[in-house]
Amino acid sequence: MRTLRISIATLLLASSAHAQRATRPPSTDPWEVTERTNRPSLTLELSALNTVRAAVFEVRPVLVVRCQDRELDVFVATGSVLDSDDKVMTPVRIQWGSEAPAEGRWSRSTDSTSAFAPDPRALLRQLASNPDLRLEIRPSGKSAQLIRFNARGLERHMSEIDAACPTGGTGDGHGSAADQVYSEATVDEPAAIVSAPPLEYPPALRQAGLQGRVTVQAVIDTLGRAEPGSLKVIARPNTAFDKSALAYVLHAVFRPARVKGRAVRALIKVPVDYRIE
Repeated sequence: MRTLRISIATLLLASSAHAQRATRPPSTDPWEVTERTNRPSLTLELSALNTVRAAVFEVRPVLVVRCQDRELDVFVATGSVLDSDDKVMTPVRIQWGSEAPAEGRWSRSTDSTSAFAPDPRALLRQLASNPDLRLEIRPSGKSAQLIRFNARGLERHMSEIDAACPTGGTGDGHGSAADQVYSEATVDEPAAIVSAPPLEYPPALRQAGLQGRVTVQAVIDTLGRAEPGSLKVIARPNTAFDKSALAYVLHAVFRPARVKGRAVRALIKVPVDYRIE
């Protein structure tokens, strides 16, 4: 359970800050950055592209990146009480660009109006490379609502975030557990491909009639994406297949591995078959 007592205030302050900035020179950076020195903290706020209906009025949700006491959190302040079947987690459907959406469960705040990402650092990595984000939330007693964000410019702030909340610190959502990588044999539910781009067959190899299986090793994060730095070809019939196979795995969407119902990072082997039909 996350502590967040002022989610509505977060939404209102974002609107107030926007009004205050109206007299300043226009900025191309959509992120509002706040730093405090009395209690070391760094907060980045990004207003949604659209508004959603709250109890009696329209609100504009805010995506918040918060590093406080070296603990990293990423959450969306929605302005609505979020649905939950266990009073702790709320369902969130996440979609990157035009890729297939993926179901997930995020922690609710104490006032039930904000949802915290289970692996904030993985979410930031993906957001920096693909800023077009859609989140579908489920307010209690209402139909699902779609929230859209354009997180362009986040990459310019990643060094600040890393400095305030270095990897391996006391934060990263669940602490050191968020950094742990499980083997395929130790998870309850293995990671599996949900959708993938068309496999590009190297023209020279197709013309030569060369077929076979390439095995790619990768760490799949809690959002169901392969971590770029983890990709490695460990078996292939010809090295000319490597580039195509690595691109296939990198752009695939996976169902993340789970341990006791919680999404975890997992090291897996992905077979990529090349067949001439």
